[in-house]
Amino acid sequence: MRQGPMPLTDAERDLRRYDLSCSMDDLLGSSSPAETFAIASDVFRQTAELLLLRHQKWLGNGKWAVRRLEQLTNDESALGLLAWAASIDHDSQKLAVIARDVLDQNGGYAMEGFLRGTR
Repeated sequence: MRQGPMPLTDAERDLRRYDLSCSMDDLLGSSSPAETFAIASDVFRQTAELLLLRHQKWLGNGKWAVRRLEQLTNDESALGLLAWAASIDHDSQKLAVIARDVLDQNGGYAMEGFLRGTR
């Protein structure tokens, strides 16, 4: 329990990369403020989870996700994500830059050619 969760398998990491990539596309393509808010929430959560799992830290929801991120004091992406969450404007472009950085740390943007399961 103290050691944190097992490292992600390649398949688990790829699925999380794909999901975050889809959400980022939705975020950057949204023109509705309400939709943008909802999608940004998903991107924040997915980015936080990928960061935490990369560091083999347990996940959390709501305030616990933030508290877990705060434990990653030497991770620039975690600090950037926390700064974005604390900002007044919640600029979706800034969130996308942070999410893209986290994707790059985990194998990059995943969309074209991604397969779930087998054909």
